[in-house]
Amino acid sequence: MTDEHSAQLWDAFRRGDAEALATLFDANYDALYSYGRKLTSDEELVKDCIQNLFQQLWRRRASIGAAPVVKTYLFKALRRHLGDETKRWSRHRHLLPAYSDSFEVTYSHEEFLISQQADAEQQHRLLAALNQLSKRQREALYLRFFDGFPYERIAEVMSLNTQSVRNLIFRALQVLRQVMLASLALLCLLGA
Repeated sequence: MTDEHSAQLWDAFRRGDAEALATLFDANYDALYSYGRKLTSDEELVKDCIQNLFQQLWRRRASIGAAPVVKTYLFKALRRHLGDETKRWSRHRHLLPAYSDSFEVTYSHEEFLISQQADAEQQHRLLAALNQLSKRQREALYLRFFDGFPYERIAEVMSLNTQSVRNLIFRALQVLRQVMLASLALLCLLGA
């Protein structure tokens, strides 16, 4: 779904079109669920928060403004909603929070295939390199390369300025490059 089509559906939903909201829900659910699972390991909490988010949107439709990029708006709202819900639950039930403002990602082989010709050792080295990044760097890389967000949208989701996002991603790629080059050099030395 294009940004323009999403914006049109958003405007229709704001005018009271329940079918437009249902279409937005269907079009964005998988991406929201995937992103939410990166923020917390609690599947049910993610599902509940997505449902609650859309229910809140419907209740507040008259006071919600235009969203030129709906997906960015929804990601940011889900991130905030998950944080609020986890804090509320931890306060009332004295549970350890499943959500933190920092991004916990352990990349699986399925989520980050280098290419069809990459062997398991290359994947292992890349995963080890990714796990050396800061949580914020992993979140920014995820949004950029898995969800295809431009820098400006990542800045909105992560509540940063655009230059900070560019710096985060640049530094993350530098670290990945250094770790991968060091790994390759070690392999060359061992093979020689």
